[in-house]
Amino acid sequence: MLGWIGNVFIVVGLWKIGNRVRAAFLFSIVGESAWTANALLREAPDYALAFICCVFNIMAMRAWWKWGQAT
Repeated sequence: MLGWIGNVFIVVGLWKIGNRVRAAFLFSIVGESAWTANALLREAPDYALAFICCVFNIMAMRAWWKWGQAT
């Protein structure tokens, strides 16, 4: 279920970034956090998936920071 919730937030974030909306990165951060939790809470944790989700999460946080400095 967390994966589906994560997908919704990521898709909304991608849609909003196309409109140059800074809040898009917040949606991405929530979505990647849901996927990280999903990867770690499985019966057999998927550490590779959790790692790459953390990388994308850090990239979204960096973008949130950078876009905030530009305004």
